[in-house]
Amino acid sequence: MKFSVFLQVLCSVLMIVTSAKANKILKVKNGDELILAISKAKPGTTIKMAKGIWKNIEIDFYGNGTPTKPITLEAEKSGQVFIEGESNLKMSGTYLTVKGLIFRNGYTPSSDVIAFQKSKGNVCNNCRVTECVIDNFNNPERFEQDIWVSLFGKNNRFDHNHLTGKRNQGVTVAIRLEGEESRGNHHQIDHNYFGPRPSLGSNGGETIRIGTSHNCMSNSNTVVSDNFFDRCSGEVEIISNKSCQNIFRNNTFFECQGTITLRHGNETLVENNYFFGNRKPHTGGIRVINENQKVINNYCEGLTGYRFRSAFAIMNGVPNSPANRYLPVINANVAN
Repeated sequence: MKFSVFLQVLCSVLMIVTSAKANKILKVKNGDELILAISKAKPGTTIKMAKGIWKNIEIDFYGNGTPTKPITLEAEKSGQVFIEGESNLKMSGTYLTVKGLIFRNGYTPSSDVIAFQKSKGNVCNNCRVTECVIDNFNNPERFEQDIWVSLFGKNNRFDHNHLTGKRNQGVTVAIRLEGEESRGNHHQIDHNYFGPRPSLGSNGGETIRIGTSHNCMSNSNTVVSDNFFDRCSGEVEIISNKSCQNIFRNNTFFECQGTITLRHGNETLVENNYFFGNRKPHTGGIRVINENQKVINNYCEGLTGYRFRSAFAIMNGVPNSPANRYLPVINANVAN
């Protein structure tokens, strides 16, 4: 009996020691140390980047964590790790978390600042980016296009981040549906602050875009909820929905010169969103196109936009339209 108790205690101690080793913390001070730490990371590993400025660094963060033991890359102290110069972050694998990094004073040397994909088809699944900042991280050439955040793969989350001041061409956040590995993705974009984005003066200034006209009949199943859009006025489509079965819920739009636009795709739900225009020029609400859209319980106040920027617009459509133009509105449910 005593021997049995001894074995139970010994097993418990071994489990604690094993768990402690698995949940290792690796502190890194430069790019070479970061590359080595990522290559050694196991489920439960946390890699802490030393506070200060990290300049001209392209981070390739990859690995395979587990639901209970993700691999985490985070600031040693949140708000004190600055990614500057020509820098970016690419992620690939499963159950990865990035936390607390600030991108400022620079721009991406590639097509994305943060990409949930290392290369074509080498994507992220069940990964998360949280408490990060992208602040005026703009290419000096205004019409040189890049995307600040590109989501590929499935079941990823982008939450509690602060994005502000995008001035060059390109979407702020794009959900990419190229390839079956990124469709029916069930991504979450929630509790983010999208700060002022001035008018670009041309197409390509959306704050969020889900899909493109090439894959507009594919399901994305993305949920955009509880975000604050502050003077996001890059173009008429503040949010451009270009896929099926997405949800836009509990978001607030403050003095945005544009609309949630159901540009392509069907069976989208827009509910419990708030639009405050404060009588500013061109402020708008919701624009409906395509089939089986559901728009309920939204609140609009002080909006001045008309036509495409109306508080509420239903498009007439184009006769015999191809999918990438303007399909008629059919079977819409607009209520309350």
